[in-house]
Amino acid sequence: MSVTRGEMKYVKFGNTDMMVSECCAGTMTWGSFNDKEDQAWEQMDALWDAGVNFFDTAELYPVAFNYGKTTEIWMGNWLENRVAAGKLTRDKIFLATKVNPMGIGCPIDERAGKPHGYDKEIVFASCKASIERMKCEYIDLYQFHWPTRDVPIFGGAQFKLNGEDRPMGSFDTGKLEDFERTVLSAKALIDEGLIKYWGLSNENSFGVTMICMMCDKLGCPRPVSLQNDFSLVDRVYENDPLEACYRFGLVGLPYGSLAGGVLTGKYHKGGAKYAEKDAAERPLAECRMRKCPEFQPRYGFPTAMVAAEKYIALAEKYDISPAELAIAWANSRWYNGAIIIGTTTVRQVHECVGAFKITLPECLMKAVDVIHEEFRSPVAFYANKAICMEAPWLEAPCHASTTDLSAVPAQFLGVPVISALIKCYRSSSAKSED
Repeated sequence: MSVTRGEMKYVKFGNTDMMVSECCAGTMTWGSFNDKEDQAWEQMDALWDAGVNFFDTAELYPVAFNYGKTTEIWMGNWLENRVAAGKLTRDKIFLATKVNPMGIGCPIDERAGKPHGYDKEIVFASCKASIERMKCEYIDLYQFHWPTRDVPIFGGAQFKLNGEDRPMGSFDTGKLEDFERTVLSAKALIDEGLIKYWGLSNENSFGVTMICMMCDKLGCPRPVSLQNDFSLVDRVYENDPLEACYRFGLVGLPYGSLAGGVLTGKYHKGGAKYAEKDAAERPLAECRMRKCPEFQPRYGFPTAMVAAEKYIALAEKYDISPAELAIAWANSRWYNGAIIIGTTTVRQVHECVGAFKITLPECLMKAVDVIHEEFRSPVAFYANKAICMEAPWLEAPCHASTTDLSAVPAQFLGVPVISALIKCYRSSSAKSED
């Protein structure tokens, strides 16, 4: 049985009145990997022309390098120009952005770049600054980028004390007053008319539950969505926050459906045909895992690469691209309201948008679950990130950043790289085989 193709759908986004395209345009590389504003404009034009009316950004963007503000400025310039030209109206496009607790992009000079707990002063200032940069009058969905408490995030799937497995510092320890502060800030934005709805990002079930319970106590509308990492190689969302989101009425707005490009096939042996699609504009050496291997290295973990090979082969069996499989599968999950894509070329826009027009047959969906049972969320790390990077259980481990694991920069293997533990693991494995 083959896949079927139709048209992209527009859906009511969770408990909101927003009728959005199932495809949500991600923007985080506009200003870094895309270093020219016209590249972003070309992609925004292609997205809008393809029917995408939902865009997601953040005061933090772009990422990997050149952090903060630029992406929103470019989006605002485009929006102002296209509205003036009569190509769109503000009420027809839905804009989502985020405030982060590191103060990156914050307009208050004395607080910029400093950790905070989403207090009203800084949240108000950040929100108003995003509106000014995007020239958009109001924000449709305002998201709190990651938790301020000392909880693992960005790949760390196991709770640990004292902020372990957290790439940046924390501001608090998740006490009642900490959640109250966040909720009151969101409520003030809604009451002021600066935002229509609010959402969470990179949260777990405890955070979702505490936030929603606090909303009910304080008379604040609950968040409407949760933007977490989610893909064929990262289904942790289904284990932890999904039930809380379902019970409290939040829909998924996941990022990472292509796992940093790993699920496109371009980083794999035999993947030249996928890399060649963008070779003229985006040669492989300029792609994320090769240009900035220290940025989100979890996507290229050796075990994730092995799992991705199986998904790539499955896509080819059904005559679709690996990217189409990854996005169409994520879009098929009942708990997601829309799926965020990330592109750096117009060609990628067309491929990604096209994936939302695909319906996957049941036999393919079952085959996906078989691979998942063999490789359960291999981009997540539990006990030790460095071990996942080394993958000593594989005969020839290879990270997406290189074809030679010995060449992987030590600074992103995990801090510190516990080589003794790896040696111990290999030693014990050898003894068990004996």
